[in-house]
Amino acid sequence: MRLRLLALAALPWLGFAAAPQNAVTDVATAVFTALSAHWDDAKLARTLHKLKLVEHLDQHVMEELESRFPGPKTSEELQRLHDESEGLKEPTELPNFPSPVPPDFPERRRVLLEAGKNALGYASSMPDFICTETVRRYESWVGRPVWDLKDSLVIKVSYFDKVEDYKLATVNGHATKLTYENLRGAVTEGEFASMLVNVFEPSAKTEFWWDHWTTLRQRATHVFRFQIKQQNSHYRMDFGMEGLTHQTAVAGQHGFLYVDRDSGLIVRVIADADSLPPDFPVTASSTVLDYDFVDISGRKFLLPLHADARMGTIQLKTRNVMDFSAYRKFAGESTITFEPAPEDKAGEKDKPPPVKK
Repeated sequence: MRLRLLALAALPWLGFAAAPQNAVTDVATAVFTALSAHWDDAKLARTLHKLKLVEHLDQHVMEELESRFPGPKTSEELQRLHDESEGLKEPTELPNFPSPVPPDFPERRRVLLEAGKNALGYASSMPDFICTETVRRYESWVGRPVWDLKDSLVIKVSYFDKVEDYKLATVNGHATKLTYENLRGAVTEGEFASMLVNVFEPSAKTEFWWDHWTTLRQRATHVFRFQIKQQNSHYRMDFGMEGLTHQTAVAGQHGFLYVDRDSGLIVRVIADADSLPPDFPVTASSTVLDYDFVDISGRKFLLPLHADARMGTIQLKTRNVMDFSAYRKFAGESTITFEPAPEDKAGEKDKPPPVKK
């Protein structure tokens, strides 16, 4: 049974601009009204921007609404509401999202085994390719609950012979002689294969539980919870600052795996670090990584689409928002020219992402 949209015509317009406080159902009603009235992305985003939640907008509700109205500005506002509402009370009423009947235990096991097989074979199934990674790096200091844009990077990422390589092309729209390895600030690697392999590596002894159905990018999707204990984990974190000793720690992980119902492939991973050593400077780390199907030389491959990686210390939080684009077949002698996106040009301000409280 496929997911269906709710009947929208009967949903009331609540006059959000005058409402000083809003429930999660108000967010859903705004989205459903926009669908019914054929609003554009900008109009719905402006409406959502006026909302002030007194309840927690959780990940599940956010992604269901985002799937029904997938505009980029709307997605940004839904993410803001999700972030700002963390720590608030749970909703007294939730929107009703039709979904398939929960699978029985044999079906859950089959889906998970298929997803694990695909994940462990993911690296060998990937083609040699080049793509452009755009990274916007933000910082938020304790006592200042806003994200300040630190810089924008354009990186040439190549995947050849099962090895990822990162070459920094521009910083804030200007060519640079800096290398990716010597770049200061928060950086990430391993978005293509290692994140999936770490979860399904047999030595990780990962525990899984089927959690719920959701709709992700308009497709029915299984959501599994997972937990990796620190003693079995392969997730390594490095921390180093000028004048301080470089430190490394292995952390446990927990989070969610999103498995597309029809293809059996993992299309989203949400992973949070846990069991960090008490003397390690990093106190929190989380990553959301989205995969989607990309055409390379006439064939479809599941490759990273978007990622949001956050780390926190006692004094500073960092956030890297990454977008992957312009995938093409790797050619050893290719010359790649990177044109900075308009928002990366020097002197132009980028709109900050939602506040993370």
